[in-house]
Amino acid sequence: MASHGKDTQEVVAGADASAGHVLLLPYPSQGHVHPMLQFAKRLAHHGLRPTLAVSRYILATCKPDAAAVGDVRLAAVSDGCDAGGFGECNDVTAYLALLESAGSETLGELLDAEAAEGRPVRAMVYDAFLPWARGVAQRHGAAAVAFFTQPCAVNVVYGHVWCERVGVPVEAGSTVTGLPGLPALEPEGLPWFLKVGPGPYPGYFEMVMSQFKGLDLADDVLVNSFYELEPEVSSQLHQSLPDATKASIA
Repeated sequence: MASHGKDTQEVVAGADASAGHVLLLPYPSQGHVHPMLQFAKRLAHHGLRPTLAVSRYILATCKPDAAAVGDVRLAAVSDGCDAGGFGECNDVTAYLALLESAGSETLGELLDAEAAEGRPVRAMVYDAFLPWARGVAQRHGAAAVAFFTQPCAVNVVYGHVWCERVGVPVEAGSTVTGLPGLPALEPEGLPWFLKVGPGPYPGYFEMVMSQFKGLDLADDVLVNSFYELEPEVSSQLHQSLPDATKASIA
């Protein structure tokens, strides 16, 4: 996991790493919960105190009797669909609106409850799919660290779309060239949303693009990558972002 900006352990733990309480908030789906759980386990290994906050529906259906996974505590927040998760709503735009509304409220309540129990959260690692969480964390005095679960190269491409350097959908049969750190990309090598644009699933497209919204306000940014695997992409990630954002993570 590559970090851009301040030293992440310093951000989440301050002067006393052994007492650093970190709250991790993934987007409520397996492909996002699992990477953040693994990262939480690594934080625990380094002496931090991680709490993974998942939706009430996930907590009830996956681990109904567990208060922790190894050294990682579990806590619940609401996505507005406590009985059935996304299936209860079955509409992308409506679900994301409920997730932001109920999630913001219950996340704030969780942060207050942790502080009242003598476990104030020093930092929150939030899924970049949930940019609204940054404001909740900072209003409660916690550092806010964005966590990109998708591969670094995918984030770079989406960053160029966000900056309007690449239009979507990419014209069929065309090749995308000139992106820093990336080779020329044929259509079959592009992320799915670049090939189809927002048309089929505008709600999800907006969510993917919103990862970069206000990213310059985050205290740190974590990127899912091994530097040795894609050194050029890792070093060029900030070039895909607006100037204000680059200044915060360079």
